[in-house]
Amino acid sequence: MTASRERTEVFGSEERTRVRSFTDDLGQEWLVSEQPFSEYDRRTGFSLIFASELAVRRVRDYPSDWITLSDADLAALSWRV
Repeated sequence: MTASRERTEVFGSEERTRVRSFTDDLGQEWLVSEQPFSEYDRRTGFSLIFASELAVRRVRDYPSDWITLSDADLAALSWRV
């Protein structure tokens, strides 16, 4: 496994998005970012977006310390519905 990387990006003046990458057990590289719900969504809050070359997953219910999870735990979290 490669070491995971974390960074914080700023969009606009106040909105922050945390981003992390990790490699799963199959060797697939994933980029995980915390994104606000769409302006067209009547719900408010944030989602985790898991993106790889093969798939994109959205998780709305996740722990606030997700960025500190192990790669294996983050991969398991990506399957949460």
